[in-house]
Amino acid sequence: MNKLIVLIVVLVSFVGILFLDGFKRLTPNNFPVTFEDLKKTHDEKVALITKIEESKEAAPEEEVKVEAPIFKVDLTTDALKKGHDNYSKCIVCHGQLGEGKKSQNAPKIGGQYAWYVTAQLKKFKSKERINAVMDPYISKLSDQDFSDLGEYISKLPW
Repeated sequence: MNKLIVLIVVLVSFVGILFLDGFKRLTPNNFPVTFEDLKKTHDEKVALITKIEESKEAAPEEEVKVEAPIFKVDLTTDALKKGHDNYSKCIVCHGQLGEGKKSQNAPKIGGQYAWYVTAQLKKFKSKERINAVMDPYISKLSDQDFSDLGEYISKLPW
């Protein structure tokens, strides 16, 4: 039992020496320190902590949930209704809101001017613009369908 106590004392002393050795490498700053200075610094920190705690009590943190706005086009005219129906085939490549899809190499078309969309669709159909992917979708559409699509797409968010 005595050997165990001696061993513990030796180990504790050795560990203490290791920790105390680290203090030898500290460089003193030689600035005079008074009790009043330490008390003043302490009181300032206590006042700051109290102020922070009071502000937390006055305005407790609340969890704020931000939901993405749901966008919906008001289908107030026949053109918008027909354009909406025709656009259901365009969603695959151009997205629900006309945001485009890089994976499909489809550009963003939402919010584009109606006259521009109509003109481009007519150019695709007349082969002035060539896009093999769009050909099957627009080949059976009329100029009125293009106009309706342009009207609907112009109402989508830019």
